[in-house]
Amino acid sequence: MHEDPVKEMLAWMKVLLLTAFIILGVREFLFEPVIVEGGSMQPSYHENDKLVLSKATAIDNFDTIVFFAPDGSRFIKRVIGIPGDHIEMSGGEIILNGAPLDEPYLDKVEEGWVDQLRVASEFSVPPDCYYVLGDNRGNSTDSRVLGFIQKPDIIGEVKFRFAPLKDFGFVE
Repeated sequence: MHEDPVKEMLAWMKVLLLTAFIILGVREFLFEPVIVEGGSMQPSYHENDKLVLSKATAIDNFDTIVFFAPDGSRFIKRVIGIPGDHIEMSGGEIILNGAPLDEPYLDKVEEGWVDQLRVASEFSVPPDCYYVLGDNRGNSTDSRVLGFIQKPDIIGEVKFRFAPLKDFGFVE
């Protein structure tokens, strides 16, 4: 027996429409793919790395996030300070809440970055704000230039790298 072709077409349209809504919902509220642009996060991330962001996660110190900069572009940076944190930068080091930072994700500290740290600064991160730095400290437009990143400007946290294949997997 043959079904009515109109009913069969409507059934397929419902399935396709439901699938589209699920995909759009997941992308809008849960996960989003991004491509790294620029070298400000080297050696951790390189130009054209392909990543997946989680939009449903709590942001913590040392997480890597993607956010909207004031000009509307997307930046990827590492969170150094979360709301309420106290940060001191002087003498070539960063002190977070009274303890010197151990930053194993940095290859080396470049001279320009050390010189910037020699100019002492001390501050607390305001509510609903984050202080971010690029891993390539000598070549990064980050909170030193942009100021604090507002919570609503955060797109998501990097959770997974799917290209290049040699680095395929979850991000620590």
